[in-house]
Amino acid sequence: MRKFLRSLKNSPTPIFSIAFIFFFSLNAKSQTVKFDSVKKQKYILVDVEKTYERIVDKGYESAEMFESLGNYYYENNNLKKSKLYFDRLFGKYSLSQISSKSIERYKLIKK
Repeated sequence: MRKFLRSLKNSPTPIFSIAFIFFFSLNAKSQTVKFDSVKKQKYILVDVEKTYERIVDKGYESAEMFESLGNYYYENNNLKKSKLYFDRLFGKYSLSQISSKSIERYKLIKK
């Protein structure tokens, strides 16, 4: 035990090794990994809405992203955010690019 403690004082490598293993194990547990029993494959769940919001915040946008975000927040009863994304969707894109479901939801929110 004393040799081990002396080696820690003389060389920081063991400390970094232990820290690396510790942080690696924390990172591995923070992801949501699922196992598909039918196809026998692992997959990771991705939060699409948060990803779309980050993309929109960086300046990239499309009708599909605005529509997806508007519908997501509508379904989760966050009408303020839903209206924000629907306003951007209907302000920049024509009705032919927007689904009828989104058009109906936007009409309900505007009332």
